[in-house]
Amino acid sequence: MEGLVIFNKPPRKTSTEITNFFKKLTNKKVGHGGTLDPLAQGLLIIGIGEGTKELTRFLKESKKTYLAEIVLGAVSDTYDAEGKIIETGKRVPEFLEIEKVLKSFIGEIEQVPPPYSAIKIKGKRASDLVREGKKVKLKPRKVKIYDIKILEMRIGTNNDNSRNNLQNFATIKIETEVSSGTYIRSLAHDLGQKLGCGAYLNNLIRTKINEYSLEEALTFEDIEKDYLEFLAKIYGRVQGVGFRFFVEALANKLQIFGYAKNLADGTVEVLAQGKERNLQILLNNLKIGPKLAKVEKIDIVFRKPLKYFYDFRIY
Repeated sequence: MEGLVIFNKPPRKTSTEITNFFKKLTNKKVGHGGTLDPLAQGLLIIGIGEGTKELTRFLKESKKTYLAEIVLGAVSDTYDAEGKIIETGKRVPEFLEIEKVLKSFIGEIEQVPPPYSAIKIKGKRASDLVREGKKVKLKPRKVKIYDIKILEMRIGTNNDNSRNNLQNFATIKIETEVSSGTYIRSLAHDLGQKLGCGAYLNNLIRTKINEYSLEEALTFEDIEKDYLEFLAKIYGRVQGVGFRFFVEALANKLQIFGYAKNLADGTVEVLAQGKERNLQILLNNLKIGPKLAKVEKIDIVFRKPLKYFYDFRIY
């Protein structure tokens, strides 16, 4: 496995634990394109081998979509359900007021990251300094909120993630599209401050990063079943040299299903489904190509098969 991997991080796992899993699995250099808190689950972009060079675009200038559950009427020292939670005892506003204040965050705003975060201060994580009893003052940063909408509101919660029997509170479920660098924990906390009742993040799922969605993300179960898919785009002198037929012959030999087709921009696209070992053999051969080909670059994305092929086709 190499290139980019679209992965579904389960809750209670850290992003570092996920990268370590892929390091052990592949014995290659591994990184990720944006941390998810242990409480959170969802889309995590993993870079393996040469794929680590592609991660910068996810860290700096990407759009991310989240489903977030926010509890109103209490505050948390970590801004989420993992911290020390105290009920404020203040009235939770009506739906229309919550919606109005929530919409006020849309646009470019200055946001202060949570004190419990991985941001480094003089080489040490802010969260580690806080745990040592030191005061941390993080600088606000500009982020962009593209859209926010309330999907659901209820008085109280049936969510098992909530560890506190709060009396005067409500829960909202929102969907929001934000720029990279945005903390949804801070968004929840700031919402509570503006409303005057306090708020914290109870649950978070990242559903989209740029063009990649949670629907196509691999799970630990998918990897254990060992039936994966990759989509590769091959650049160079790859059309008019028998490249697609070269791929077809290899795919049939390796019991790989999918397709190879020429694209209008002069590249060749290959979608391949099969066992990870066989997919890697195919990839190694794609880097070389047939005799008259000259492969200059390959973009590779490993993901979950959404549509299954039962043969290998040429388009």
